[in-house]
Amino acid sequence: MPENTTLYAHGGLHSLAHSKEGPPGEAGDCLTSSSGFSLLELLAVLAITLVVSAFAIPTIVTTVDAFRIRGALGSTASITQRCRTQAIKKDSSQRLHFAVVGGRVALFVTDSNDAAVAPLTTDKKLSAQLWLQTQFSIPGAPVGPTLLTGTSMWNTILIPNVNVDPYFNSRGLPCLPDPITGVCNPTTGFVYYLKYTGPGGAKWSASSISPAGRIQSWYWNGTSWGN
Repeated sequence: MPENTTLYAHGGLHSLAHSKEGPPGEAGDCLTSSSGFSLLELLAVLAITLVVSAFAIPTIVTTVDAFRIRGALGSTASITQRCRTQAIKKDSSQRLHFAVVGGRVALFVTDSNDAAVAPLTTDKKLSAQLWLQTQFSIPGAPVGPTLLTGTSMWNTILIPNVNVDPYFNSRGLPCLPDPITGVCNPTTGFVYYLKYTGPGGAKWSASSISPAGRIQSWYWNGTSWGN
């Protein structure tokens, strides 16, 4: 077959490029092809994705709910400890208020004789506050989960005060003020229940204070209470 020789000039240099003439389809031609996914393959991928999502989404929801509840319990324990520390620091009894303000649960610390129903920045007796997310409520003792008792929490037969605002005296011990004298007397401890309502349903948790002042957080896993 005849051979053509083409001379190229580039930057003062010369090179020879040889090419062979020939009919289409012989060596030297560049053939390209492309292919896509069939409808059956796309449907298979979609089905697998739906199956994986069916298993993954409930797990994600449960994890997010548990994360929020644990976070709220940690914050509740922190402000409870703040109330106790404030009582010792000021050498006077302090009260941890649990209230619903504007549809949200608010926790705030004041002097024991402060009857505030909401945390106000103008209140000179206010020393700390915490606002929980809107999914939390404080309806009282839980319906469904077993109640926490002095035996299950502290190995004592004492019956704790349920969903009652806790107080701490100047020694940092839990107490309840006498309605007549106002003196904050030692008590049998406290347990306060929190209800969380989210995409995964209703879940219960609690914060407790033992008669000796030990602060604990509790979470109902569906069958029992755990820390």
